[in-house]
Amino acid sequence: MKPKIRANYQSILRAIGQGIEKLNVESFDLASSDNQEYVVAGVYKENQRSLKPQKKSSLLSLIINKADIDSKRNTEGTLFRFEGIRISQSNIDLLDRAGKASRWNWDGNPLNPLGISQVLRIAGAYLDSKHLRFSRLSWHHQTLTLWHINAGGSEVKEVLTSANLYDQWVHHFKARRPSRLLKPTGSY
Repeated sequence: MKPKIRANYQSILRAIGQGIEKLNVESFDLASSDNQEYVVAGVYKENQRSLKPQKKSSLLSLIINKADIDSKRNTEGTLFRFEGIRISQSNIDLLDRAGKASRWNWDGNPLNPLGISQVLRIAGAYLDSKHLRFSRLSWHHQTLTLWHINAGGSEVKEVLTSANLYDQWVHHFKARRPSRLLKPTGSY
């Protein structure tokens, strides 16, 4: 029997979060499936310019289409529900590469600790630090409900409010090592 490789939930969930964050998502549910995929459903706000409902075949096409008009986003819009969108490991790799590229082009604005990508990153870091297995999560009204499998094999539910998430976010970033921008030369 092969030893089970532990998932890096911080990276996986952040990549998924970066993707769905571009959709102007109001709320969503995310679950792991038996075949190493994740399934997402939720509600997003469509821009006023395109009120005509469109059939979307994949989450990636939604993300790509929304990324082009992200900077011109209107705050008013129509809410649309999406469901049953499967995210495979290859999709996660693609979302991660796109997220790294967008982080490289960072505009200097501070990160939003309650942005979907940061919320999912913190949830993933929590799962990784406790060596827990992800089951599903729900993001509604700035509250994250997280279900995970503990060491005993039982599913456990935890509810994290926006204040809890912010505290976890601050703790996580304080614990990070600063990157070295300049190498020490030994001269003064």
